[in-house]
Amino acid sequence: MLLTNLKVLVTSTLSSSILEERVPVREKQDINLKKDVENVLCYKAWIRNKTNNTFDNTRILGIVACAKGAEKFLPYTIPKIIQQVSEIGMMADIVIGLNNGFECPAVIDRFTLLPNVQVIHLYTAEKLANNIPSKIFDNLMCEGKPYSLSNFVYPDYQHRIFIVHQKEGVYAAGKIRVLGDIYSSLLLNSIDNGWIPPVILFTFDAESQFLIEQNYPFLDLDSNGLKLIISQLNEHSKIDIISTRNRFAVYEKTIIDGTEILLPDFSQEIPPIQLFLDLMHGRHNGFLWMQGGGTFGRTDALISLLVVIAQTYPGIRVEDTHLSILAKYAGFIYEILLDVVSINKTPSPTDITMDKPPKKAWIEQVSRWNAGAYALELCYGKHNISAITSGKVSLSILREPVKFLKRLKGKDKLNLYTIFHKTKVLASAFFISQKIARNSLDKPDILQGNEAKACW
Repeated sequence: MLLTNLKVLVTSTLSSSILEERVPVREKQDINLKKDVENVLCYKAWIRNKTNNTFDNTRILGIVACAKGAEKFLPYTIPKIIQQVSEIGMMADIVIGLNNGFECPAVIDRFTLLPNVQVIHLYTAEKLANNIPSKIFDNLMCEGKPYSLSNFVYPDYQHRIFIVHQKEGVYAAGKIRVLGDIYSSLLLNSIDNGWIPPVILFTFDAESQFLIEQNYPFLDLDSNGLKLIISQLNEHSKIDIISTRNRFAVYEKTIIDGTEILLPDFSQEIPPIQLFLDLMHGRHNGFLWMQGGGTFGRTDALISLLVVIAQTYPGIRVEDTHLSILAKYAGFIYEILLDVVSINKTPSPTDITMDKPPKKAWIEQVSRWNAGAYALELCYGKHNISAITSGKVSLSILREPVKFLKRLKGKDKLNLYTIFHKTKVLASAFFISQKIARNSLDKPDILQGNEAKACW
């Protein structure tokens, strides 16, 4: 079996016997990175060998992990993505992983009413450990042979939606856990059984929308950003991965076809750190991670990266940043397409959590990212990851101050009040980010072992 043959490749790099205490920390970090990169390239070579380097160029494969709350986004985003795929003359295979027993039957029922769409239900067996992928079956009892994807599509259906119901369990909680089941037990095993995957795979979030934004912050709300990204990949065969740029938005309730959903409200102010990240992402060193809410690439590259991450680091919560680091050192050619954004939900500046005592929700969101990024710094070393994620203000801003100030101004008129207000916002972002960074030093995410937790 595939997983048996490759098991030796995906081992705990941090607990390896070669990492004795006498080895300098920096050398340990370099060894961690080297080992993970070797595993990624090994999986990629295996996929190319199994498929004879042949991929399906008529379909595109999308993967999303969902938990409670996703039901407020999926009724809009999934049909929209399928529409955008149709507009470019392709067919979609969308895999929706329902994490740790989460269910949204009313949403799935709506999918069955979509024209030319087949909905297929799949079920995971019990997860035996946090880094072991669960087998996936086409029946609730998880009996018989594990399910394999097929290149056969019924004539009445152009698109397929696969609903992966992950069984609730001690080791299942967390986005990376259901992604591990999908990428290993579904995709890799299907390839092992003869499935020819689509040439392009993309990752997205439940709330992701792909829009064109060629003049920040003015969005073309009727645009097809997915089409522009796919055309870039098709026209530049040497590019392995393309990411959208991030665009944060506060989401508000609305009713569509009698269903309450959440949609972005671009008129609302977003928190200061999230605003700063929007201005920096994709443009400056230290802010060059690929966006998990919209990363498109060659299927063999993305499967290889995410299989290694999920099986080796079951505590990761920033798998997009992790993917970016490994992609860079694996030699994959990637870029962030500045003209296309994926919309990312953020709390409003006034939202608070249900914690006791209550906390500002947007600060908690940034704290999660920092805890994940610092864990990667401990694993691979600041010297290896700072170009991708550093959180520090890049001096490259000084090379184009006018462009940065125009982006900072946004839709506001340029006057003394605007300058004062925006400067105040940036100062707030700086001081709060410093405090969050200090806190993350005490509580970095635990990436491996029994204490690794991938949910919040």
